Amino acid sequence: MAKEKKSYDLDVPITDEVDREQMMDAVNRAATATGLYISHVGGYSRVKYPNSVHWHFKRDKKEPGLIDATFWKEGTRFWLIVRHNEPQWVHDTAPRLHAALRHALT
Repeated sequence: MAKEKKSYDLDVPITDEVDREQMMDAVNRAATATGLYISHVGGYSRVKYPNSVHWHFKRDKKEPGLIDATFWKEGTRFWLIVRHNEPQWVHDTAPRLHAALRHALT
């Protein structure tokens, strides 16, 4: 029996020309456009995704829940991660953040 995933991904299409600086700018603009703030910037699974950049988006410091995003230049991949057990605001906001990121990267 297959193990049930605890999250789902929303992939944001990118080209291999996108660099870290462009991504940081796009992420900041998309956060502002969706009324979120970035509570954490770091890396994601250094072994599986070396040199990746990972963000946590929150709506309010005291409110539970967050949206994760990871940029992995070497794999030409950028995606949001939404855990199934997150509060409803996360599931409602993730598609809006996804759209804002797509827009910011065009």
